[in-house]
Amino acid sequence: MGLQNFVCQNFKMARSYGWTIAVTEADINCKLARAVYGWDKPTAEEQQWAEAFSVGLYARDRETAGKFEKHLYSLDTDFAGLVISPLTRTKIVPDSVLVYCMPGQAMRFVQGYLFMEGGVMEFGAAGRVGSCHEGVTKTIKTHKPQYVTLGNGDRIWGGAQDHEVAFSCPSDKLDTLVEGLEKTHAAGLRYPVPQYMNYAPGFQASFEKAAVERAGGTIEKK
Repeated sequence: MGLQNFVCQNFKMARSYGWTIAVTEADINCKLARAVYGWDKPTAEEQQWAEAFSVGLYARDRETAGKFEKHLYSLDTDFAGLVISPLTRTKIVPDSVLVYCMPGQAMRFVQGYLFMEGGVMEFGAAGRVGSCHEGVTKTIKTHKPQYVTLGNGDRIWGGAQDHEVAFSCPSDKLDTLVEGLEKTHAAGLRYPVPQYMNYAPGFQASFEKAAVERAGGTIEKK
C-alpha cells in the first residue's frame, strides 16, 4: 500500500473491507509489534527506552514497567510475513483465528471450549498489544485459545469499538471449539442470552401509594 502501519490496522481492514493482506517486516512500524513478531531484537538501550516511555503512562516507575516484558510471547522462528484474511475468504489454513465480538459472545466461546477441555481458561490482560500479541503470537506460542482485552492501540488505530473484545483460537482447535458450542447450545446455553421473564412484578409500597394519590381515587384498590 506504499506505507508503513500497525498490524491492528490491517486486522481492521480485513474485517471491514474483506481484504486479504500480505504483511512483511518492511510494512510495520509499531515497535511493540515488531518486537513480538521477532522482526526486531531490542537492544538493552531500547529496552530501557521502552521502560522509560511506560513510566507515568502504563506504569508508576521503572521497576513496575520492567515487569511487562516478562509476559510477552515473541515469535522466535523465521517466517516470510503475515497473511491476514477474513475467515470466510481465506485461501490459507490460519495459525490463529481471531474473532472480534461482544463480551456475551466471548462468554459462549469460553463455555464451548471448556465443555470439551474442562478446567478454566487462563489468559493475561495488559490493556495493550492485544490483537497482535495475545490474539496471534501468544495463541501460537501457548497453543491455547485466548480471551483478548483489546487495548488502546486496537481502539485508536485498529478501529475496535467500545463494545468489542476478541477471542482467538489455534486453527487446529476450531473443531473442538465448534463441537463445544453446538453441545452447550443444545443443552441450553444460548446467545443472545434469553433473559428470565416468567415472574410477577410488584410495586413498591411507596410507589403504589403515590400512584393512588396522583390518580385522585380513580385507581381501584384491592
